[in-house]
Amino acid sequence: MRQKPKILLSIILVTSLLMSMVACNGSSPAATNSAGNAAPTITSAQSSSPSPSPTVPATKVYTDMTGRQVELPTNIKSIVCVRYMELNLLSAILGDDFENKVISLGMSVEENDCDNYNKFSEIYDLSKLQTIGSIYDDDISVETMLELNPDIIISDVYFKDKECVKKMIEAGLPIFFLDFNSLYGPLDSTQLLGQILGVEEHTDAMVTYARDKIDSVIDRVNALLADGAKRPTLYFECGNTIPSELGATRADTTDGWGNLWYILGADNIGVGHDFEELDPEIVLTDDPDVIVIGGSNWDKTSDIMRLGYYVTDEQASDHLGEYVNQRSGWKDLKAIKSKRLYCVHFNSTIYPFRFSIIESMAQMLWPEELSDLDPQVDLEEFFKLYMPVEYSGEFAAQWSGQ
Repeated sequence: MRQKPKILLSIILVTSLLMSMVACNGSSPAATNSAGNAAPTITSAQSSSPSPSPTVPATKVYTDMTGRQVELPTNIKSIVCVRYMELNLLSAILGDDFENKVISLGMSVEENDCDNYNKFSEIYDLSKLQTIGSIYDDDISVETMLELNPDIIISDVYFKDKECVKKMIEAGLPIFFLDFNSLYGPLDSTQLLGQILGVEEHTDAMVTYARDKIDSVIDRVNALLADGAKRPTLYFECGNTIPSELGATRADTTDGWGNLWYILGADNIGVGHDFEELDPEIVLTDDPDVIVIGGSNWDKTSDIMRLGYYVTDEQASDHLGEYVNQRSGWKDLKAIKSKRLYCVHFNSTIYPFRFSIIESMAQMLWPEELSDLDPQVDLEEFFKLYMPVEYSGEFAAQWSGQ
């Protein structure tokens, strides 16, 4: 009987000790997890997230295509592109979320690419996009960008030496460079954007589809060249002028269009004259096997080479015929006599469906050897799988000879 007070006292002491421990833990600034380590704390940036989690940091460091390390939010809410041509890519990546996140595509899309503006206005209100100036003219205002305060500013590495870009970096703005100029750069850029925007599974599927198509074409072209096939000669011209006026050629075999044509097996007669208007006499003298005009919708009214979502094959062919009729000596060229006069969408090599353009370009150079390719079927399938708009129009075409 004498032991009962001791037992009762022990129970009281243990209970008091447990209550004291609970109270201390509830107010502890450094709680520990089951492993004995300090538990992660939620920063103010994390707590503002719609779904705060102690295991997800507020920011993450990514390496862009120039090797720069850039710290970006893990929950990207506002995106600026310094160039309007990323509209197709961002819509394919973001889908319905495009309107919620993209706040500017640089210049006015409506004024500079009426084709894409009209197409994507079918699903987005593009009038909400803010204009920030022309990256081409190096006049994007740092003050405007600071006011917009985007989570990420996407720029092609092509613009890294622009003074306005340097000033934005100096101001601490989150410039992130992607590569849209090399063979696989656009695909690698798409995958990287997928990681940054939290849709990696979706972008990986898109890129795998496109990469398989490109790899197949490149492998076949390489096999042809390895077997001793002669490179077909090519003249390529940007069709942003009327047919009676010369457009600049693209022929640098290390970059952009010139590099792509070279990889696909072309012997470009414009080498050494990149971004220049090629002397018409060179075209007549070299008498290329293939002539290709790059088309797009740089303005709304001029009689330029138009391709895109609202152009028909007949319209594209008819416009190519104007080159034949208005260029002195062209009717005598072997490319014209063999009807190997083509057009291809000039900006589409940075689009998510660029693989189909590469297939078309390869067929222009190797029509018999690659006759089994069907770029149009592949393009329409890609749109059904990954693009938020329905396919329409023409992105590559051949002169009918009429």
